[in-house]
Amino acid sequence: MRNFFRNVAKGKRDEPLPAPHDGPPDSEHPSGLCPRCHKQSSFELLGSIPLTFDGGRLLDHNGGATHTHSERSSVLICRHCNQGVSVLEEQWVGDHRSVERKGGGPISWRGFQWWPLAGHLVHEAVPSEVGEAFNEALTSLAANCPRACVVMARRTLEAITAEKGQTSGPLAQRLERLASASVLHPTLSEWAKEVRIMGNLGAHFDPINIVSVDDARHLIKFIQELLNYIYILPSELKKSRGSP
Repeated sequence: MRNFFRNVAKGKRDEPLPAPHDGPPDSEHPSGLCPRCHKQSSFELLGSIPLTFDGGRLLDHNGGATHTHSERSSVLICRHCNQGVSVLEEQWVGDHRSVERKGGGPISWRGFQWWPLAGHLVHEAVPSEVGEAFNEALTSLAANCPRACVVMARRTLEAITAEKGQTSGPLAQRLERLASASVLHPTLSEWAKEVRIMGNLGAHFDPINIVSVDDARHLIKFIQELLNYIYILPSELKKSRGSP
């Protein structure tokens, strides 16, 4: 297993902190977004139990043998809300899942499904139809479904354009009109095109163009920034000025 603490970052009690991690936690990365309190947090690993056995056996120093396994269930406790999170993990050897038997390397365990599913408490300034689409994108990502995630990210874009009055024409044209009307900053407009393109890849079968989990996470980050720019920051500015 990799050393989480090689950067030697320290917490309030001078304890080593895990390396930064954007996704939900697992035993390989005991930090990230808590699916329960929706806060970035570190986690304590309570333990793991094997789930899927691969037919192999390991001998211990007493002469006994245990079945080797390629999947397990782990329970972690969020240090922010003190609630438990369950994660299904699969074993990796180097850069490949162990069940693929594609060579050697360090052994690690990586999460592929979480309970509860990692949703997001969308800000009250975000219209409900936009927030619902975005929540579904987040749920798809938490369930390790990157293609479904990018499709729902694209749908979130469509919901934004419709809420801003652009209901006709292809999505690309709607985004151009919003950029021309200064609803979208030019940089955000260019990123929005990437979401549209990636959403198309997720929706149509193509064995060459593979949508990865990292692709989906990057799009989620962009959608969050877009919601912040269009809805949340203007709402917070009005509140700070005492406007209704």
